Amino acid sequence: MTIRKILIAALLVLCQPAFALVNAVESAPDSIILPATINGMVSFRPWCGDECNDDYKRARLTADTKFMLDGRALKYEDFRRGYAAMQTGEDSYALVSYETDTNTVIEIEISR
Repeated sequence: MTIRKILIAALLVLCQPAFALVNAVESAPDSIILPATINGMVSFRPWCGDECNDDYKRARLTADTKFMLDGRALKYEDFRRGYAAMQTGEDSYALVSYETDTNTVIEIEISR
């Protein structure tokens, strides 16, 4: 193999796009513990029925994390305030999406 072919092969390998694995965890809204600031760690437990003993998972919030409450995108402060005031019902759900390799939250979506 010539040097030129080796260089081309190396460039092709380096130019491969990086794909992050995203995990989306369905949770009950009351199984989410939000930090005081956006630079903290959110704790959440996967939904597993009425009697759940699963461990909480933790992931980091960042300035790029999206916060959705009842289909509306909100800033973290407004999301946290709305979350604290919300009344959950039987149809309430939450979805926490995070990158598994960096353990950073991409989006938290909560619906009442």
